[in-house]
Amino acid sequence: MLKRILFVVLIALLKSCYAETPETYLLKSHSLPPDLNFMPTLGNGHLGYTVFGDSIFMNGVYNGAGGNSKRARIPNWINISTEACNRFGCASADDVDVNGTSYEMDLRDGYFRERTTYRKLGFSVEQRTYPHKFYNRALVYEVVATRIDNKNSRANSPKFLKLTQYPGKSSDAFDFVVVNNGGSSSGDYRTLRGRTKELEFAKFQPDPQEIFVLFSESLEQPLQLQWPTWQDQLNYSIIITIDRDEGVARKELQAVLELSSGNLLQKHTESWNSFWDNEFSIELRGDALELSHIVNAGIFYLVSSLPSIETNQKNEPFYGLSPTGLGRGNLEADYQGHNFWDTEIWMLPVVSQFGLEYAKQVLDYRKSKLEAAKYHANVTGYKGARFPWESAYTGTEVTNPCCPEVAQQEIHISADISFALQKFFAQSADKVWACETAWPIAAEVAEFLVSRASCEDSQNMCHYLRVMGPDEDHPDVNDNVYTNAVAKIALEFAEWLGPMCGNTSTALFESWREVSDRLVILRDEVLDYHPQHQGYMPNTIVKQADTILLGYPLRFDNSATHLNDLRFYANVTRESGPAMTWSMFALNYLTSWQDKLANEYFERGYRSYVRPEFKVWSETPLGYEGSANFLTGIGGFLQALIFGYGGLDFGRLDDQFLMIIGPTRTPPNVDEVHINSIPYGRAKCSLTFRNHSCEIVCWDSFGPGFQKVQGQRRTSLGRSFNLTHRNEDPPIEISFLS
Repeated sequence: MLKRILFVVLIALLKSCYAETPETYLLKSHSLPPDLNFMPTLGNGHLGYTVFGDSIFMNGVYNGAGGNSKRARIPNWINISTEACNRFGCASADDVDVNGTSYEMDLRDGYFRERTTYRKLGFSVEQRTYPHKFYNRALVYEVVATRIDNKNSRANSPKFLKLTQYPGKSSDAFDFVVVNNGGSSSGDYRTLRGRTKELEFAKFQPDPQEIFVLFSESLEQPLQLQWPTWQDQLNYSIIITIDRDEGVARKELQAVLELSSGNLLQKHTESWNSFWDNEFSIELRGDALELSHIVNAGIFYLVSSLPSIETNQKNEPFYGLSPTGLGRGNLEADYQGHNFWDTEIWMLPVVSQFGLEYAKQVLDYRKSKLEAAKYHANVTGYKGARFPWESAYTGTEVTNPCCPEVAQQEIHISADISFALQKFFAQSADKVWACETAWPIAAEVAEFLVSRASCEDSQNMCHYLRVMGPDEDHPDVNDNVYTNAVAKIALEFAEWLGPMCGNTSTALFESWREVSDRLVILRDEVLDYHPQHQGYMPNTIVKQADTILLGYPLRFDNSATHLNDLRFYANVTRESGPAMTWSMFALNYLTSWQDKLANEYFERGYRSYVRPEFKVWSETPLGYEGSANFLTGIGGFLQALIFGYGGLDFGRLDDQFLMIIGPTRTPPNVDEVHINSIPYGRAKCSLTFRNHSCEIVCWDSFGPGFQKVQGQRRTSLGRSFNLTHRNEDPPIEISFLS
C-alpha cells in the first residue's frame, strides 16, 4: 500500500512538473516579428534583456552625465544559438519541416523557447532562455536536442552541437577587465569586472558603478558538444550571473550549478506559477482568447520588471519602473530607462494589485531619492522637494538635453507621487508605512507646491504659471487644469496626514490649505467644460489624456462637466497619441455610463498598439514610430479592465479607509471576469464580475474584521465575507473594524 501511495505521489509530481501550459498563457508563432524590437522582454527585477537582443541591463546601473544618463549596456552574453552538425556541415533552414520552427513565449512558466524539427534528418532542437525568478542573479540558456526515430540511418545524423554566442558589440558604458579566466578546478569561473565610464551626478554618486559577470562556460569561441549517435537526447545549460558584489554572483552561480537542468527550470516555473496562482491573475470567461493573451502578456511584462519577492539572496534596493521596463534603456526610444510620472499614475495602481510588497518597493525608490528631490527644489529656487521629471540612479534631474522645457515645466510629477502615496495608503491601511514613508514625501512636496504657486491676494487666487501638463504639445501655459487639480489633492493629503503622524504645526497646515483653497480650477461656464489651460481654444489638437484625468484617476470631478470634457477632448486628441490615452477615455466613459463609447475606446486602446506575435505593446499605433514593450500603455489598459469594467476603487472617508465596489460591466465578447487575488490591508479578496452584477469575497485571518459602510450605518461582516452587488444598488463600501 505504501509503495502504491509513493508511486501515485511521484506521478502527481511529474505531472505538475510537465503540466501543459493553458492556451491563454501560451503565445506561439511560426514567424518572428518583422521588427525584432517587438520580441519579448524578459526580466526578474534584477536583470533584464530582450530575446535575440544585444543588451542586458541591471537594476539601478546607469552610465552618463545628467541628461545623457542611460541604462548601462552589458553585452548580451546569454544570446546563444545552437546548430546541429556532422562532418559534412550543419543543418540549415532548408532541412527544416514546413512550419517546423515555432517560437513560444510561455507566460505561465516564464520562459521563451524556440523549437525546430528536422524530421528528415531525424532530430529536433529546443532552445530556452530566461532570467531566473528565484535565483535572480542568474540568466539561463538551455538546449535540448532529441533524436527522432525514422527510416533514415543514423549515420548521417548530427554528431555534435555547436553553440555560438551573439552578444553584440562591445559595451560603450563599461570598462570590462578579466579578473579570472576560469580553469578546470571547481569554483574557478571566468569572471569579468565592469566599471561604468561616467558618473551621473558627482554630488550623489562619487564613484563609478561596478559589476561582476561570472560565466559557467566560456563561449569566446563556439562551443562543440559531442553527441554520439547512440545517445537519444543531449541537454546542456549555460549560466551567467551578475551582481555588484562578486561574492553574491559567485554564490548564485555555485547554487545554480548544483541543480540539474530540470530542477533549475522547475524552480523557475514554480516561482512563476506561484505568482499566477497565489498573487495575481485575471481570468476572462467567454469567447476571449485573443484578449486573454493580451491581458496575461501585459501582466507578465509588468511583473518581469519588478523585484521577485522570494529570492535565493536578498534583493538590492529597487531603482524604479521605467516606461519600457528593466530589459531596455540605452536608447532614447526606451526613455533611457528613466523614471517618469508613468510609474505612479499609469503602472503603480496595477502593481499594487499584484501585492502590496511590490508597490512598496516601487515607492521606496522615491523615498530613497527624497534628498535629491530637495536638492533639486533648492537649486531651482523653491522649497521642499521637487521630484525631477526624469530620474535614474541618483534621483537628480536627467531629462534628455533635447527637451529642457519638459524638465522645467512638468511640475505635476511631484504631486503625482503624493497622489500615488495617498491611493496606496487607502489600499494598504498601513499607518506605520504612511508615517515613515508617505508623510516625509507628502510634506516636502506640499512645501514645494506652495513655494511654486503664484498667488494674487487681491483676487484670492493662486496659479501655477509657465507649466506643462500631460499634454506635451502645449508647453509654457498657465493653470493647466490637471496640474492644479492634482496639486490641490496633494496639499489636502499632506494636511490630513500630518496630524495622524504626530505633526501639530497649525501654521504649516494653514499655509498649505491657503494655497489649496485658492488654486484656480478653470471651467468654461458657457460650454460647461474644463479648458485644458488658460487661453485654450476649443478644437485645438492635444497629444494625450490630460483634462479627462480629472475624472479617473483623480476622482476630482465626476459631474456633467466631466462628461462634456470627454466629448470635447475625444474629438481633438491626435490619432498618434500614446496607448494609455484611449484606455482612460474608456474608463471614464464607463464611470459616466456611456458603455458603447467605453467599449469602442477600450478596443482602440490595444488593437493598434499590440504586436500580434508576442503581444508586445508599442507606445504608438501601427504606422507611427514609438517605444516597444510600453509598460505605461499596459498599465492604462489593465486599469481600464480592473477599475473601469471591474468597478473597483480604494479611497477614504474621514479617517476610514474604504474598498469600493461599484457598477460592473464586461468588455465585448467576455461573459465574466475573475480576479483571483486583490490585497486590502492585510486581507485578501477575490472579485468576479459580469454585466450587471459581481461577487466580492474577502478573508482576513489576523485582522479585526470588516464592516460594510452605508452612510452613518456600519454593519459588521466578521473576518470573512461574500457579498453580491447589483448595478442598480448603491456601491458597496467596505472598511476595517476599529
